[in-house]
Amino acid sequence: MSAVCSYAWLLKSEPAKPGLDAPPQSTLSDDDEGRRILACAYCRRAITTAATRIEMRRAHEHAFTNPHGVRYRIGCFARAAGCAAVGPASDFWSWFPPYAWQIEQCKGCGEHLGWLFCTADHRFHGLILDRLLELQERSQG
Repeated sequence: MSAVCSYAWLLKSEPAKPGLDAPPQSTLSDDDEGRRILACAYCRRAITTAATRIEMRRAHEHAFTNPHGVRYRIGCFARAAGCAAVGPASDFWSWFPPYAWQIEQCKGCGEHLGWLFCTADHRFHGLILDRLLELQERSQG
């Protein structure tokens, strides 16, 4: 069984230029938790917000090992506008069966940040937590 993930809706904002001194780039909406932005640790592009955290299998955080023995600690998120899904969807070794997965990269620098998990009627993002920075958005005014 292989599901197809439609990810055109993820490609709405322009890519940012990588650089550690750049402010987070975002088309993200305000966050209920003090507008905390989760950004790519490599280029500081805004990826998601703290308010989009969700639980899958009764937890937000999960630790998994891929078939090559690489261990990841991921968090589950409802939205990640700063990511772009790449490649075909696969259900091989899915950490959340029956969800198929696609690799997700930062739209700013292309760094691998996690996976988009999809079924026919639901999707979520499993993002590698040590590849994200939590930033407090500066207030305007």
